[in-house]
Amino acid sequence: MSTHFAPKGGSSSPRESPGASPGACEPAGPGGGAAVPGVVKRYNEIAKSPEDKREYRGLELKNRLKVLLVSDGSTDKSAAALDVNVGYLSDPDDLPGLAHFCEHMLFLGTKKYPEENEYNKFLSEHGGGSNASTSSDHTTYYFDVLPAQLPKALDIFAQFFIEPLFTESATGRELSAVNSEHEKNLSSDTWRLDQLNKSTAEPTHPFHKFGTGNRETLETIPKSKGIDVRQRLLEFHNKWYSANIMTLVVLGKESLDELEAMVVPLFSAVEDRGATSPVWTQHPFPPALRRKRAYCLPVKDLRSLSIDFPIPDTRKHYKSGPGHYLSHLLGHEGPGSLLSALKERGWCNSLVGGTRIGARGFGFFGVQVDLTEEGVAHIDDIIKLVFQYIAMLRTEGPKKWVWEEQRDLMALEFMFKDAQEPRSMVTGHVHLLQEFPMEDVLSAYYLMTSWKPELIEYLLTLLVPENVRIGIVAKIFADKCTMTEPWYGTKYLQEDIEEAKINEWKSVTPTPELHLPPPNEFIPSRLTLDTSEDCTTDAIAPVIAKDTPLMRLWFKKDKEFNLPKAVMTFDLVR
Repeated sequence: MSTHFAPKGGSSSPRESPGASPGACEPAGPGGGAAVPGVVKRYNEIAKSPEDKREYRGLELKNRLKVLLVSDGSTDKSAAALDVNVGYLSDPDDLPGLAHFCEHMLFLGTKKYPEENEYNKFLSEHGGGSNASTSSDHTTYYFDVLPAQLPKALDIFAQFFIEPLFTESATGRELSAVNSEHEKNLSSDTWRLDQLNKSTAEPTHPFHKFGTGNRETLETIPKSKGIDVRQRLLEFHNKWYSANIMTLVVLGKESLDELEAMVVPLFSAVEDRGATSPVWTQHPFPPALRRKRAYCLPVKDLRSLSIDFPIPDTRKHYKSGPGHYLSHLLGHEGPGSLLSALKERGWCNSLVGGTRIGARGFGFFGVQVDLTEEGVAHIDDIIKLVFQYIAMLRTEGPKKWVWEEQRDLMALEFMFKDAQEPRSMVTGHVHLLQEFPMEDVLSAYYLMTSWKPELIEYLLTLLVPENVRIGIVAKIFADKCTMTEPWYGTKYLQEDIEEAKINEWKSVTPTPELHLPPPNEFIPSRLTLDTSEDCTTDAIAPVIAKDTPLMRLWFKKDKEFNLPKAVMTFDLVR
């Protein structure tokens, strides 16, 4: 089994109550009829795109496990994913990597299917595959398979969460697999920089932990201390693998009633142990660990600058999207944008800005700049420009028309969103079941309905020099990097930012060069299709719509899908 350990932060958050809105929650029986054993709530009113041909139903089982059923009669694969709302931040302090090790061990035989390879063997014989990932506050398991084999695959899959064996014979082999994953990641700058960020966090905060684990943390050190790793693994599983902090998504060819009849008896058997998913409201970078600058030596010839600000977890504000508003403006690429100013100076190739989540309860707002060679010599100037842009946003104040543009564009994207392939669909939405009310699980990141400028203003109060953490990655700073990160051996140097520099950034004022983008005049307001019969647009083959000495434009009208979407391809020939 190829097991992937996710280097990024978890994807769940404190959430609003998943209780249904009026009319959304029905009696627990197919079609709202007689109660089905094991189901206590059913949600049939899940907001979906008008163009989405799939059917959806939400369930809450008697063991408090939340389920999303997806019926797609045209699918060529069925798929399922189960998420446990716990990850490596919940590792015991003396056993780094235990959550990841548990993810590995869970697949290796159950009471009903004791053969270690039965699951993967069955899936590979029937056109499918499986994987799993462990992140800061999530562990996710998933598979896909040919539709006819979904009942058997689900039965094997469910047993991992009902009666896993955790056999002693597999322990040594899976320790080697975990260690091999870590060794594979040692030369990855993504993993090295991610762990460096954690290793420079507050040492008493769980974010500081080494989440993947290796042979040293899961065998050598525990053995020297007389720790029985398998026993501790069983204790970890017994504590956290509880139905009430699990979510499940199943996509199949069957009708919703058929999927429900298939899923409920199996997963009702998962035990509700009354676990409470932890929330970390204290940030891993308290004030004493801000106003820092770190230089890092990469493996590859990378040049990048990261400007990070610790912020709270903002996902509960998904209906107003304050982080999306700011990331749109900081990442804008048109006239007056931060990127255009940096490119004009030759300091930057690309720039991204936005929020990211560390785990439930805390997050970051960051601006990442891909530096040119010239840009490496102007780090402080780039940071000053960033603070000048933020100063401009603060002076301008939140603009409702900017928010409305983003609201309308995201709603359009949701309306005509392409169907995700089955495995991507189940793995993406199983996390969202942990975060959002059932009715919003498909639309949460697309439909914004509440204009709350005070939330934007609050986020702007956190994007100040007193809170900043700067990261600079480039080989040119090799001589500066005299410190060593313990888990990956990354060479770096972390230092305080000079008071004079902080004061300089605090005193910046807006500059005319940096300003808000103009209104977007290309957002469509009419989405009805032109159905007029026109031989030039209804031709079977593309036709020439424009032919000049400078250019030739070919056009082909889509007659199959009838959606207001266009695909444009340009070939520029010198």
